[in-house]
Amino acid sequence: MRTHAILAQTAILLITLASCTSADGTTSIKPTVAPPAPKIATLVLPRGTRGAAYSTKLAASTPAGTGPVVWQLAAASPALPAGIALATDGTLTGTPTEGGLFPLQVVANNSVGGTAVALLDVVIYEAIGYAHGPDMYDTPSNDTLSTATVLGVVGSTAPLVQTTPLSVTSNPADPNPDPSDYFAFTTTVRGEIRVAVYFSAFVGKLKAALYGEHNGSLELVQQGITGTGGDDQLVVLPDAPAGTWVLHVEAQFKNGTWNANGYTFRIEFSDLTIGTGLVEYDRQTGTLSEALPATAGGVSAAGATWALASGTLPAGVGLSAVGILTGNPQQNGLFDVDLSVSHGGLTARRVVQLRVFDSAAGDYWQRLGEHRCYDAARPYGDGTHHEHYCEAMVVAPHPAYGAEGAIYVIGGRTAATVNTVFVFHTAHQADANRNYKLEDIGCPLPNERQYVGAAYLLHSYGGYIYAVGGELYSNTSPSTGAFTRVVERMQVADGAGNALAVPGNWQPVANLPGDDAGRIIEGFAEFSLVAVDAANDSDDRLYLLGGRRRIESSAGSGSFTKDFNTRVHMYEAPLATGHMGAWHIKPEAAPFTPRRFAVAGMIGGRIYMAGGRTGTAATDIIEMYEPDSLGINPAVALAGASAFPRLSAPAWYSAGATHNGGLYVLNGWDHNASPQALRSLQRFIPGALGLGGTVTTLTAPDTASGFHSAVFHDDRLWFITGRDPVVPTPRFNQSYKP
Repeated sequence: MRTHAILAQTAILLITLASCTSADGTTSIKPTVAPPAPKIATLVLPRGTRGAAYSTKLAASTPAGTGPVVWQLAAASPALPAGIALATDGTLTGTPTEGGLFPLQVVANNSVGGTAVALLDVVIYEAIGYAHGPDMYDTPSNDTLSTATVLGVVGSTAPLVQTTPLSVTSNPADPNPDPSDYFAFTTTVRGEIRVAVYFSAFVGKLKAALYGEHNGSLELVQQGITGTGGDDQLVVLPDAPAGTWVLHVEAQFKNGTWNANGYTFRIEFSDLTIGTGLVEYDRQTGTLSEALPATAGGVSAAGATWALASGTLPAGVGLSAVGILTGNPQQNGLFDVDLSVSHGGLTARRVVQLRVFDSAAGDYWQRLGEHRCYDAARPYGDGTHHEHYCEAMVVAPHPAYGAEGAIYVIGGRTAATVNTVFVFHTAHQADANRNYKLEDIGCPLPNERQYVGAAYLLHSYGGYIYAVGGELYSNTSPSTGAFTRVVERMQVADGAGNALAVPGNWQPVANLPGDDAGRIIEGFAEFSLVAVDAANDSDDRLYLLGGRRRIESSAGSGSFTKDFNTRVHMYEAPLATGHMGAWHIKPEAAPFTPRRFAVAGMIGGRIYMAGGRTGTAATDIIEMYEPDSLGINPAVALAGASAFPRLSAPAWYSAGATHNGGLYVLNGWDHNASPQALRSLQRFIPGALGLGGTVTTLTAPDTASGFHSAVFHDDRLWFITGRDPVVPTPRFNQSYKP
C-alpha cells in the first residue's frame, strides 16, 4: 500500500553555483543555498465513500519565518475525485461523486520558494449496498486462472494501478455471474511483490490472494491480510522469484449473505528483498553464526547494510552491519525481529523469526515441509499446496512405516467438504521426496464428511480405522449440511498389526443410535471420540462424548439450533469380521457439561474433556468420566469442573492428543462473539487418583489456529491442518518435541 513518498525537498540544501566579479576584476564562484523547504507530515489520507461528505487537511511544517505553507496539485498529478477540491491551506473537502483510486502528487510551497512534493492516495470506496454491474474486464470474462486478464510486467519503477472500480458478486441469482476476477502479471527478477486491494468491508466482504508458478503450474502462494476495520487487503510476498503471478479477488459468501462489491488495486515490486523469514538455531550446535541473505536485481546484494528496525533479539545475540546473526543465545523461544537492509539507494524490510531451542531439553517446535500434496509426476514429488481443516487424524499401520505406524488424515474440508483419505508422511519412510507431504491413498470415504471422528482398533482378525458420524457435504461456510449416524471402517493391518500392502474397502458397521428417550437423533458431529484398543477383542471400545446430534429443530424446517448430545455413547466392537458390533447409550443424565468441539483423551482408564463451546460461549473447564466397559452400565466415577484446574483461557475446537499420561491442548478459538484463533499449547496431567492435577503452559506454536486435529507420532506432536477465522494456517507443517 503506497502511503507517502517525498519526491523532492529543497531543504536538502541543494548547492548551486553563481559567479561574482570583485573590484579588482577577478571572478570568484560562490555557492548558493536553496531556500529551506516545508516538511510534509501527512503520511496517509483517510478513506472516503462515494456520495458521503469527505474532509481532511494536509499537514506540513516549515522553518520559522518561511510560512505560510500553500498547497496545490503538481502539474503531472492525476485529477482529484469529482466532487472534491484542494484548498490552498491543504483542506481536501467535498462529496465525491465517483469511486476509485486516485494517486495524487501534492505540492507544498512556502513563502521563500521552498517546495516539497509527496505522493498520496485518495481512495474512494463504492457505497454499500453496492449494485453489481459488469466491468471493463468481464467481456470476455476473467473469472478463472486460465482466463486471467494480462496486465503486463511490473517493475520497481512501473507499478500496475487499477484506478477505476471493478465489480464482483457472489450472488448466484445475479444475471451476470461474476464471483471472481483474476489478473496476470510478470516479474523479471527476484524481489518483493506488494499488492493492495481497496474496498469497503461489510458482511461477506472480499478476499484477495496471490498465485504463482511452481513446477509449471499456478498455485496459491499467499492470502491477503485484512486491513483496519476489515477494509482492504494487503498481500506481501518477499523473496518472490521471477515469473508469472496472478492476483485473485473474490466476492465471499459468509453467514448467509451474498456479497457484491467494488474494488481497486495497486501492484508494486521492489528489486531488493530479504531472502529468509525464519532462522532456526539449536543451542546444542555451538555458537550461532548465520549470514542473512538479500538480493538486489536478482543477484546477491554484496555490500548491503543491515540494521534492526524494531523488535528485540534474544539475549546474547547480535546483528552485524553486514547481516550476520552471531552469539550464544541465553533464551529459548521464537523472536520476531523487523530487519532492514539498504543497497544501491533502496531499502527493504522484513520480519524475520529467530527460533532458539535446546534439543536436549525438549519443549520446542520446528517447521518441517511446505504443506504440499505428494505428486510422483512432479519434481521432488512437490504437488500443490493443500488447505485442510475440520478433519480427523489417527495413527495406524502403513506399509511404508514400522511399528510406530503413519498419520492418516480423514475427510474434512478444503473449499468444500471432502471424502479424501491422506497419509501424512514423516521422515520415517524410505522416500525422501514424500517427507512431510500428504499422499492420497486412493481409499476415499463413501461420503464427504467434516467434523468426523476417527480411531484405530486392532482386533485379532485385523486392524481397522473407524470413521464415525460427521456432517455431510457442504460447499458453503459456515455450513448447513446434514449430520449423519454412519459408522464405517477400513482394514489397514492383519490381526498381528502388520500393515496390509493395500488397505481394504470402507465397510459399514453398526450405525450410531437414532433415538434417545424418544428424541430423534439425526446424526452426530462436533463431538470427541476416544478409543480403547485393549488386549482382548471383547474389550475394544469407542466412546463418543459431546457434540451435537441434530442441526435442525425439526427435519426440513430450516430452523437451526444447537441440540447438544448430553450422553456418553459406547461402541462394543465386533468380535469377528463381518459382524456389526453394538452401540450403547450410557444411562447418566448429565455425565458432562453439554458442549461441542471439546478436546478429549483417555488417561489411566478415565476420559478427560477439556474446553469446548457450550450453548453460550467457549469454556476453559476440565471434567472426567470413568466408563464401565459393559453395555449400559453406569460410570464407575464422574468428576465435574470443580475437581480440576482450568485451561489458561476458554477455547473451542482446539487440537488434542494424549501422550505419556498427559492431555495436550493445542490452540483453538476464543470465546468472543467474533472469535479469534489462539496460539498456545497446554498440557493437563491428572493427579494420582484421577482428580486434581496440573495445567502447564508449554512453548506455543508459530501460528494461531482452530478447527483442526493433531496426533502424537514418534514422540512428537504434529500440527498440519487448521485455520484462523480469516484464512487457513500458513503453508508449513510443525512438530513439537516434549
